[in-house]
Amino acid sequence: MGRVADWLKRRVKDPLLAELKQGLSAEQLSAAVTVSLAIAINPVIGTTTVLCLLAGKVFRLNHVVMQTVNHLTYPLQLALLVPFVRLGEKVTGAEPLPLSPSLLIAEFQKSFGGFVAKFGLAYLHGLLGWVIVVPLSGVALHLILTRLFRRLRPTPAPQTP
Repeated sequence: MGRVADWLKRRVKDPLLAELKQGLSAEQLSAAVTVSLAIAINPVIGTTTVLCLLAGKVFRLNHVVMQTVNHLTYPLQLALLVPFVRLGEKVTGAEPLPLSPSLLIAEFQKSFGGFVAKFGLAYLHGLLGWVIVVPLSGVALHLILTRLFRRLRPTPAPQTP
């Protein structure tokens, strides 16, 4: 196995299987992963940890799984930021804003208020794109993960009479 595969096994697969071994059902594990992933990719940076904590409390989901997924998918949140904004712009018919990283950093460093005024609408477009994509993809992911986790669930040892 390569280094990435080893890392994924140690950081993703092994902890998830450990949760199944400790009694978490496939449905519970799938719900925790799906909800945390849906929250983790929202385009409002800096909100995911608190939102995962709140969702975990409200829906009684496994916080360890949720925060693990949340933090592992941070690069995905950044990668999906612009596509969500573009989808929201397309749906609303808005003109596409230039969203290069250097421009965003320069505007933010110049003035936070100016940054919010200039790019606040982009966040709303991003949220709209996220709201369009997440519900259907979340349901599909939950169904797929539930089946996968049922297959990966350890079988109990046979009891001897």
